[in-house]
Amino acid sequence: MPDVNRAAPRLGRSYSLLLVGVDHHKADLALRERASYASDEAEDVLVQLLTRPEIAEAALLSTCNRTELYLRWHEEKTALQTALGTVFAPRAPELVEEGRYYVCHGEEAVHHLLSVASGTESMVLGEPEILGQVRQAGGLAKSIGTTGAFLDQLFRSAALTGRRVRGETSIGTGAVSLGSAVVELAANIFNGLDGRRALLLGAGDAARLMAHALTDRGLGSIVVTNRSEDRLKAFVDSIPGLQPAPWTERLRLSAESDLIAVATGAQQPILGRSELASVMRRRQSRPLLIADLAVPRNVDPAAADIDNLFLHPIDSLQGLIQRNLEQRRREVARVQEIVDEEVTRFTQWYRSLDAEPIVAALQKRAEKIRKHELENALGRFPAELHDDLERLTRSLVRKILHHPSTTLRSGSADSNLAELDVARRLFHLGEDLDSDD
Repeated sequence: MPDVNRAAPRLGRSYSLLLVGVDHHKADLALRERASYASDEAEDVLVQLLTRPEIAEAALLSTCNRTELYLRWHEEKTALQTALGTVFAPRAPELVEEGRYYVCHGEEAVHHLLSVASGTESMVLGEPEILGQVRQAGGLAKSIGTTGAFLDQLFRSAALTGRRVRGETSIGTGAVSLGSAVVELAANIFNGLDGRRALLLGAGDAARLMAHALTDRGLGSIVVTNRSEDRLKAFVDSIPGLQPAPWTERLRLSAESDLIAVATGAQQPILGRSELASVMRRRQSRPLLIADLAVPRNVDPAAADIDNLFLHPIDSLQGLIQRNLEQRRREVARVQEIVDEEVTRFTQWYRSLDAEPIVAALQKRAEKIRKHELENALGRFPAELHDDLERLTRSLVRKILHHPSTTLRSGSADSNLAELDVARRLFHLGEDLDSDD
């Protein structure tokens, strides 16, 4: 367990913010599943946390790859113990006992959440789903009242960072799974997938991933066939929108399809070259994409020389995935720049909260001086000039205070405390921030 008996970092670094989490780097899937929370469960545990006096705000991000609790605390040591005892230990005691969780404080926690929303902390680099999950986590906590201004702004900053990353970099482009790689190839070959038909030969795990990839892209016609009718029925029943077909119809269906994904447990090809040549003759030269996802291969490699038949074995697809992953890795440095910029922007927002009472007192002091001097001077000017003098003096004060007010609101974490103290002394702003002494 980390040392929680230390003093909180200085203002601007701490934010009284604590992150406690577990992810795919620290725990296997079985353990992560036990530590995960559905939205109704998250709502219950967040409400429970807010009954504790040491906790001011709370939000919970829970996905298949991570469960992370973000807390704004009144008392840090007790808040960490409460987080572990309320969120993690009841679900998976060994997470706490074996130290498989991680803890981040202050600005480090801000940086982490913004990186998560950007996709750089995901199991699959740049995966897009996490941004929506971050939005949902922040929205849920806000809707049930367990966040305040701080965590609301933090999750808005995370969402903004994720949008910037996806708009300004290519970290989310290119297929990085077998299913998405096949879909990407099909979209390129057919110039889109509208009106295209797919055939899945097999009902195992690879076929399941392929079915999800196709349904996610909105493909309307997906036919599945398998030797075992019982397994076929269970497969089709588990994924809405699939159409079952007899195994004996596979060649006819092949001729009617644009994309075929083959993933059976057969130890030899189930689609030979001569059979596929016959299929292509029936297609009258219309292109056909075949993705052979099986090991050993289920499609005769010799079929690759048939005109307009695009055969991609699993090695070819893995090569495409690796090229896309490398492209994503090249984007990480730019993503990190964006994250750093948004962390700085968040810090400036937080600094502005510290500065607002002093800026308000400074403006109040200046306005009081302006009014006093103007009242003393108006008697020496014609009445028709009084409105002009009012506008002139207001404009002068506004312009004089603009730069110091902006500087105080946007001061860096290292300089802000000193700048606020200088402002107090320069303008004789007492402890009550609006002294006229």
